[in-house]
Amino acid sequence: NRYKDASDAEKAFMNWTNNSVGAIMFFNARSAVLQTLSSVNFINFSDNNPINASLAFLNQKQYWNDFSTLFNSDFLKQRRTGLQTDINADEIANAAATSKNKARAVLSAILKFGFTPTQIADSFAIASGGATMYRNRVKKYLKEGLSKEEAETKAFTDFQEIAEETQQSARPDRISMQQAGSLGRLILAFGNTPMQYARLTKKATLDLINGRGDWKTNISKIAYYSVIQNIIFSALQQGMFALLFDDEDDEEVQSRLFRIGNSSVDTLLRGIGVYGAAAATVKNMIIKIIEESEKSRPDYKQLAIEATSISPPINSKLRKLESAGKTFTYKQSKEKVFTEGFSLENPAFLAAGKVVSAGTNLPADRVVQKMDHIYTAMQPETELWQGIALSLGWGEWELGMIEKQTKKSPKPTTTFKTKSFQKGFKRKKFKTN
Repeated sequence: NRYKDASDAEKAFMNWTNNSVGAIMFFNARSAVLQTLSSVNFINFSDNNPINASLAFLNQKQYWNDFSTLFNSDFLKQRRTGLQTDINADEIANAAATSKNKARAVLSAILKFGFTPTQIADSFAIASGGATMYRNRVKKYLKEGLSKEEAETKAFTDFQEIAEETQQSARPDRISMQQAGSLGRLILAFGNTPMQYARLTKKATLDLINGRGDWKTNISKIAYYSVIQNIIFSALQQGMFALLFDDEDDEEVQSRLFRIGNSSVDTLLRGIGVYGAAAATVKNMIIKIIEESEKSRPDYKQLAIEATSISPPINSKLRKLESAGKTFTYKQSKEKVFTEGFSLENPAFLAAGKVVSAGTNLPADRVVQKMDHIYTAMQPETELWQGIALSLGWGEWELGMIEKQTKKSPKPTTTFKTKSFQKGFKRKKFKTN
């Protein structure tokens, strides 16, 4: 999955950028929750249609026996052990096991450990969704005259192939030349799933055009993998569920909907490959230009940061450094640095964590943010649904707990407030990102 003729300097740089993926995914609970959406990938229009899947699920004793069989199979154990759910993660796991550089091996081992929630969620999604398909496929093969052992073996092979086809995978035969190359490492990070779904959509489209297979299955694949799951994933990623618990004005709702639509388009474009990622970056730069032009004091320096979004690892590092710098630029946060002392309310800790994470890939900022979310979730002023969402990885911004001062302010300001402010709840600290 990587060119072998790279120079030592190139390898060192690629290792540094690739490890930032591990820093981003370190105990990323939100990613783990969203991973469970793929459990529906095993539904079809034949033996495991929604009705048959529901009937198989209702037989709880058999369902959980099948779930246990699949979850503890060598196939899923191997995915969890080797981090074979993602090409970048797989590389981190290999470095942890084989690197002769002790410092790199220790860092890789830490980052590998941070994938634990995502690993478990990946296996849970595959086993929970695949259990009904496995049982219904066994029944199908038994009716065709196979023995119980033969039916179970063949059903498991089918289950494994569907899982590898619809889940993100680091299998070399499912990795494109673009992904395996050095340019792909920089540009196509986090692109395994979009590219996997793009291949499925392309294949289903060609099958539909050429009359191959069941037309209902082909149409459902095109609709689900290119539109439906994409929108659901983006909506949950942006915290759209917050609208169920908290009223927002039309402008905020429209802003959320726009972000969801824009994120969905980005996913489709990045599924195409390097050129699609470039197109997504240009699109987002144009959007940023329009947004800045509508402000009273446009800051076109943000375009430089937006331009680096073509490479998620590099963009992540730059945004962390930018956010850390703002902590010591804004007056209110700067004052808190020297007045709050040794506590989570001191923004200097998160800023320092981001600098460490950007420079060394040690996920110090993730640790601080996780502690902050848990602390906020435990506060009596925090509503139950907000506490649950914070614990699962969503931030205050997505949950509508913090909002910027309106554009109608007489002059630019860095004051932030919570929606609960009028209820007497004052935010415990200043947010910069």
